[in-house]
Amino acid sequence: MTVLHLTPDDLSARWQGTIKVQTLTGWRNKRKGPPFVKFGSRVLYPLDRLEEWEKKHTVETRD
Repeated sequence: MTVLHLTPDDLSARWQGTIKVQTLTGWRNKRKGPPFVKFGSRVLYPLDRLEEWEKKHTVETRD
């Protein structure tokens, strides 16, 4: 089964707990952070859009 969406718990785990679920909630309320979809009270993060967002927010370093 291919994962197409992550829950807030899944996303926090993906980022190794550095961003807490409560922080994601705050970001959603402020309309910042990664894109999400909402079905009733359920919040999901589309994996393809999340990966784009992560790439956009990756800081490149110089060697």
